[in-house]
Amino acid sequence: MSVSQKIDLAAGPQPFATVPLRIRAGTPRLPWLAALCAIALHASPVSPAAAAEAVAYRVAPGDRIGITVFGQADMSGETMIDATYSVAVPLVGSVSVRGLTLKEIEQRIAKSLSEGYLQNPVVSVRLTEPRPIYVVGDVRVAGSFPYRYGVSVIGAVALAGGFAVSEEQARATLRADFVQADERVRTLEATRLTLTARRIRLEAQRDGREPDFSSLEAGRGSEELLAQVKASEAQLHAFQTAALKQQIEMLQQQEPKLLENKRFVQEQLNAENRQLELIQQHLLDYNALLKSGLARRYTGIELQREEARNRGNIARFNADMSNIGLAIGELGLRIREAREAFQRRVWTEMQDGLQRLAELDATLPAARLTRELRLRQVGFVEDAGGVPRRALFVTRQVDQRSETFPIVEGALLEPGDILRVERLRETEPGIAPTAAAMR
Repeated sequence: MSVSQKIDLAAGPQPFATVPLRIRAGTPRLPWLAALCAIALHASPVSPAAAAEAVAYRVAPGDRIGITVFGQADMSGETMIDATYSVAVPLVGSVSVRGLTLKEIEQRIAKSLSEGYLQNPVVSVRLTEPRPIYVVGDVRVAGSFPYRYGVSVIGAVALAGGFAVSEEQARATLRADFVQADERVRTLEATRLTLTARRIRLEAQRDGREPDFSSLEAGRGSEELLAQVKASEAQLHAFQTAALKQQIEMLQQQEPKLLENKRFVQEQLNAENRQLELIQQHLLDYNALLKSGLARRYTGIELQREEARNRGNIARFNADMSNIGLAIGELGLRIREAREAFQRRVWTEMQDGLQRLAELDATLPAARLTRELRLRQVGFVEDAGGVPRRALFVTRQVDQRSETFPIVEGALLEPGDILRVERLRETEPGIAPTAAAMR
């Protein structure tokens, strides 16, 4: 009982269908099946060495390798693969190792050294420090970490301090975020209400009328604030209007006094002018008597002195009249300046208020949207309950290109992998998804 087979071992593995078999009649089936299995194993097209080489580690930038040239200590040492996928080798210079395994690097360096530098060089290359792994997303401490052989996805998360926050902490954080967002909206709305009331008051002061706050509307829970703002602006309007009126009245009260003083000075001036006329008439009569020898010269000198004093008084009274006229004109200017200063202050406050209102109108929509999103997130967290679900993704260099794919917690990582942890939330039907995931 024998199995005869014709196999040319020197020719390498042959397909199973090309192996001729001659089986003698009556041969038991068990040895025949064993022979078939032995032939099939021998004829396998993939050897263990070839399979190991197919999955061998291929270097990339950031890997540190140790190069040993036997018998050449000066040419041995450690080096890091740079961004151009190259390493520096003494004598040879830069050697490209893009997409190569450690065995292929040995062969390339040996070939480069044998081209005019060394005879039959023996080169050994080992990986001394692989490039780090990176963990980002929903972890406590995102960053890069040294690679250790056999590190799994959950091990990398542990290196990053574990997942970011517990569910209870997430709820508390989201509630705090919502409270802050709601408080910001309330503050902006209150500021806008105050500025609007101020604008109404300033417009009334500009036009010289009483303010009308009937167009103001109270927001959510702002009825008390609206009443306070109305009362405050009405009181401020009354105070500023009364202050302006009092200032102008005080200035206007000076005008009758100046006019009365002017009338008194005018009467004195008229009296001096009349006296001057009398003195001048007396001088004419005196000169006539002096020519006829009936008057004394001393009397004429006294009359001339009286005339000079009278003319001095007239000049002084004229100066007083001019000063009073200037004072009356200055009083009018001061009244006008008081009104203009009040209007300038009103216009300045109004322009500032309008600018701030424009800024608030641009900020409020975003603040309200943020509050709504925070409220929706709080609702998602309250409704979800239980342990948060997370999705794990790895970005890896495959055939010199970057690929991202989902991965499970127990999977092993490779040097240079980027692990991304994302927290998942269940969205409500009919509601567009929001940024509820804490990333």
